Amino acid sequence: MGNQHGLSRRRFLQTTLMAGVGVGLAACQPLPVSEVAPEDTAAPEPVTVRLWHHWGGGRVPLMDTQIADFMAAYPHITAEVTLQPWGQRLEKLLASITAGTPPDVTMLAQHDMAPFVRAEALLPLTERMAEAGITLDQYYGPEAKAMQREGNVWVLPNTMGGAQNLMFYIPADFEEVGLDPENPPSTWTEMLDAIAKLVVFEDDEIKRLGCTLYGGPDGFRHYMACNDAPMISDDGQTSLIDNELTVESVQFMFDVMEAQGGIEKVAAWQSTTSAFETNPFYSGLQSIQFSGGWNYFYVKDQAPDLDYLSAVSPVNNDSPWVGSYNYSWGYAMPRGTKEPDAAWQLLKWLTYDLEGSCKFMTAQLQAHPLKACSETPAYQTAPFWPVVEEATERTKVYGNSFPVWNEVGDVMRSSLEEVYYHRKTPAEAVAEVGVRLQEMLDEWWAEA
Repeated sequence: MGNQHGLSRRRFLQTTLMAGVGVGLAACQPLPVSEVAPEDTAAPEPVTVRLWHHWGGGRVPLMDTQIADFMAAYPHITAEVTLQPWGQRLEKLLASITAGTPPDVTMLAQHDMAPFVRAEALLPLTERMAEAGITLDQYYGPEAKAMQREGNVWVLPNTMGGAQNLMFYIPADFEEVGLDPENPPSTWTEMLDAIAKLVVFEDDEIKRLGCTLYGGPDGFRHYMACNDAPMISDDGQTSLIDNELTVESVQFMFDVMEAQGGIEKVAAWQSTTSAFETNPFYSGLQSIQFSGGWNYFYVKDQAPDLDYLSAVSPVNNDSPWVGSYNYSWGYAMPRGTKEPDAAWQLLKWLTYDLEGSCKFMTAQLQAHPLKACSETPAYQTAPFWPVVEEATERTKVYGNSFPVWNEVGDVMRSSLEEVYYHRKTPAEAVAEVGVRLQEMLDEWWAEA
């Protein structure tokens, strides 16, 4: 979906104030309440609901089909669908809510919901879920945990956050250097050994990269989880990130970079390959790629003849986790929706109903957070499904860091760069992140 980092909490609150209308004023209005339809044969009144989403590219025709199926199932509801550009997505959504003209349903990431919840900009979904028989135990554990905030569910997911912790690799490259493709690296030590063998240099430049790790803040959190490193206290108020396990995680990321010639050589390789029309992993220029379940669809769409395999991410110190829950996508109902009952039917179709959400995700070969969807033949017969299911079940949720997710992510990114360029040691970088995270948490709770 592109860059996953959005509007910071400070900018969120500033935008609210600048708009001249406090979103919280909407809280003075009574919440829309679903009414039980009378038992008669009268046709429902026609209504129109507005949907904003970000499913671009090859997913546009799939989205068109999903909406057409919805309107066929609910002929009294017309869905007006807008594919929103990525830039300024949260600012635009906030402005529409503040102005009283929000979409009835909007696509939103789990890690973006905390400031919206604090600003009372979303409608809680918990009561509607109960009326529809939707329970948290119908979802995989990490997904259910990430859905909740302040005693309510605000965003129903339709992608699986745990399905991001995957390692894709080229069997032929493994065989070429004497590695067994049926037994890919499962530990960091094995991973470093494999990368050193897989990377190919020509005239002191990288011809084939051994591996690109998850980068930036997603990578920082991912490899922390792979080392079972703590990030934040259970009450969400104290930073625990400055510890030896986190230092080891950053050291591993640095070692992977150094095993391939260092940041300058890797950056030069990335600069060259970024000009290509296809992903370098798809064109023989990269042996290992860390990615998520969406990559199965991308390979099918862009490189259908590619011979590849997938496995869960390698871990250190026998960590039970193969990665962190960085984000998942879902749908929410902004406060101020004009047609809450019809909007709920659309939201449920997009996230929960098997004929809607499951069909949409199956067409992309993407894992769904609902267990019922995963139990369908399309998933159970997919050769990659056991890997995805293991990744999902072994995902660590750093849920209490969601309020300052974007802000601390910026610090993680800059600190990693300092390490890669030898300007700071891993220990110094981690200490800096720890101090900044605590400052952000203190500010968040002071404003509560």
